[in-house]
This record gives sequence, C-alpha cells and structure tokens, in this order.
Amino acid sequence: MNKSFKRIGMLALISVMMLTAACGGSKGSNGNGNGNQGKETHATASPSPNTEKENEEITLTVQFPKSDNTVEIPVYEDKMKRFGEKYPHVKMVKNDWWYKSDEIGIKMAAHQAPSGFYVPATEGGTLVGHEWAADLTPFLAGYEFADAFNEKLTSQFTVDGKLYAVPKNAYISSIIINKKLFEDKNVPLPSLDWTWDEFYEAAKATADPAKGIAGFAIMAKGNEGGWNWTNFLYQAGGVSQEVQGDKVVSAFNSEAGVKAMEFMKKLRWEGNALPQNWALNYGDVYNLFKQGRAAIVLGESGQIEDAVNNGGMNKDDLLIMPMPSMEKGGAHVGVLGGNYMIVNPQETPEVQQAAFDFITFDMFKDSEIDVLRTVLEDRKAKNQIKAYGSAAYYYKADSDFGKKFEALLDEYPDNVYKLDPKVIEAMVGVPEPAYNGQEFYGAITNVMQEVFTNEKADVKALLDEAAKNFDSEVLSKVTIQK
Repeated sequence: MNKSFKRIGMLALISVMMLTAACGGSKGSNGNGNGNQGKETHATASPSPNTEKENEEITLTVQFPKSDNTVEIPVYEDKMKRFGEKYPHVKMVKNDWWYKSDEIGIKMAAHQAPSGFYVPATEGGTLVGHEWAADLTPFLAGYEFADAFNEKLTSQFTVDGKLYAVPKNAYISSIIINKKLFEDKNVPLPSLDWTWDEFYEAAKATADPAKGIAGFAIMAKGNEGGWNWTNFLYQAGGVSQEVQGDKVVSAFNSEAGVKAMEFMKKLRWEGNALPQNWALNYGDVYNLFKQGRAAIVLGESGQIEDAVNNGGMNKDDLLIMPMPSMEKGGAHVGVLGGNYMIVNPQETPEVQQAAFDFITFDMFKDSEIDVLRTVLEDRKAKNQIKAYGSAAYYYKADSDFGKKFEALLDEYPDNVYKLDPKVIEAMVGVPEPAYNGQEFYGAITNVMQEVFTNEKADVKALLDEAAKNFDSEVLSKVTIQK
C-alpha cells in the first residue's frame, strides 16, 4: 500500500492494461487550499442512519454529465431512477461540475462540490492532504464488496491503511500505430521488445513532411505534453518527485530526465519526425491520427474506438503496442493513471453514506453487466466497436464478476476490440505523480516547447530551472498527510 504517499521514489511497476485516459489539459492547483475545509462534518464514525433518521429526506448532489454528453446522460438518468426507487428518502439534485485541479479549492471553500465526484489519480496527495476526500472506512465497514476491489488501484488513494476513494478503472499509456502508413513506406512493424532506437528509426522512416505526415505526433501544447513526456522519463528510470523528510521536491531534472528530453529533441531536429506544427493538444493529436497524418501516437484502447467509430478507420489497420524500452531488455513502462470517485467530506454523515451508496450502486452487480450489454447492443446496431483491453478494472480479473464481464464481451466478437494478450503482458505501469501532477505536466510542457523551438536548447539547464521554479512556487506549499 502507498503509506502517506511517501514512497514515490519506490513506485512499484504494475503490469496492468489501460482503459481510459485520466489526465488532461487543465491547469493544476497551487496547493494553497484551506486544510480545515469540511472538518466539522468529516465522518469519523459509522454514518449509517439510525432508525429514526432512516426515512428522513436528505439531498444528494449527483455529479451529472454536461448537456452535450448525449451518450452518458441516459445512463446516469437510468441509474438515478433505479437508485431513487431503492432509496426513496434521497432527493437527488444534478450538478454538472467535473473536477479541475484549479477549481477544487474554490468549490470546496464555497461548499459547491457534488456529494461525490470523479477525480484523476494525480490528485491523491492534494485531496487527502487538504481533507477534501472523506475517509471511506465507516462506509466500507458495512459494504459487502469491501475486500473485492483490485488492490493494484487502491494504493493511489490509501493513506495509513485508510482508503479515500473508490477506484473505477486504470490505464497504462501505450503506443498506437497506423499500420497503413508503415506499409506505404515499407517500414516493418516493431517487435514487442522494441527500444528507443527502434522507435526513433520507425518515426523517422514513416514521416513524410512534404505530404504533411508525421512519424510521431506528441502532445506539446497544454498539460498533456508533460503527461506524454513522463512516459519516457519513467522508461529512463526516473521519477517526477520525491519526498524528503516533510517536503516534496522535484526529481525530473535527473540524468533520466535529461535523457528523456534529449530523446524528444532528437526526434524533433535530427529525425524531423514530428508534425511541422508540433503545438498540438489532446484532440489535435488524435484528429491528426484519424486523418491518416500520423504513424505513431501515444494512447490506449479508447483512441482505437474513436478512430474507428468517429474517424472511419478500419480496426484492422490499427495496432496497439507497449511503450518502447530505453535499452534492449528494459521494461516497457508507461504512465499508470486512473479514475476514482471520492465522497465529499463537507456533507453530513447521512449524505456521505448516500453518496457512497450511489457511487457503488452498480459495482460488482449484474446491473452493471446489463448496462454493458445495452452499450454493446447499441454498438452492434450502429456497426461500431467498443474497445476493451485486459485493463485494470476496479474488480479483480479472476473474480466471478470479472468472468461475467469477459463472457459478455465474448458474445460480441465483431463489436469488441481486444488487445493481444502478449502486448498486455509486456506493458508495465508506474503511477502518476501523487502531488500536483497536473501542474508538473504543465511545467514540463514549457520545457518541451523551448526544446522544440530552439535546436540549441540546453536541456539540463531548462530542466534545472523548471525544477527550481516548481519547487518554489508549487511543491513548497504541499501539505503531506501524516
């Protein structure tokens, strides 16, 4: 378990597969939130309503999809209807705010956050340190599936043996290849055990600047740039930050960090493998890929789904590979992130219990299998696919529920994209930074932009300056939960 988030330098390599990206381009917070927010109502004992309060009406603020999310809205509406039938004393109010690290402090100060809400794996240290996530111990005490969670995911939000978030799913960053562009240039597809050198040669060989085709398109505009780069930092054996005594300090300006940034520099200037307009955000990169103008991108099964369903690509032309290793025989390491649900500690104990019940309402149950079947039937009717790897879901893969899940997928072979088990086996994940991860990503993007702009950029000097500023402006304000 991750005790007090103090073992960042000893992150275990976890062999799991990715499901969905949790990081994005939002700015990070500066860690200046009031650590006393919500203390008065923070649950310290079992919040299960007593007999007297059992039928008293309470108001649960449900995190709800935004109005343009036509896919998820009916799913949430159905869940709220079923939840209301089982818990008629709970009045549900919709709230379409979704987590942003530069807004969470404001939301908590104003007591405007939903009763329970999604958060990315990068926010564990910040949320627990500021007491913006309720200790789930009282709720788990009466939860029949308390011991059924996949422990590979729970460590990100476990402090001193206490769990502060319910895991939903995880991902490991990997490589997506457009096989057609490799074939057009007679470039052989890489082997599972490929290295940085082979990655470089493939990106250089498949690039065709005259036709506007990049060998490798990396995100380099918003925080996503640092997120992409961190994969190479991990492959070089580096870490983003370390805990020293009661402080968190930057560690990305190490020898490993220099190697990772020099590799980006080589791809840009020596290999001419990047897009001519390299300042791309998350959406830009995948749009370029769907247009057939990028041979290699970082991603996961979700991007395969998007490329086929929304980009008109043929799934047989797409290939997911593990990340390259820095050297032959090394680990194929990618960033391990995930999606979690927390309970708002500012709510009353009764509302906190309702929030936990809502979050876990379908988990480990046949009702969630039914939801998946509805999705697969919809994809079948539209001649679309649903992409799944052997990802790190919240449940254990060998559990009865896991077996039911996989069995249902097998019923739709034409509409489910599954990864090669050998690819999954080769993939290794290292968790995202525990403290101010989004801001760290942004700081790295600034360095990347300078390196991509200036061929003579001093990589070591840039990383040292970024680390100095990040420590002073951000990490020095971090509160470590003890």
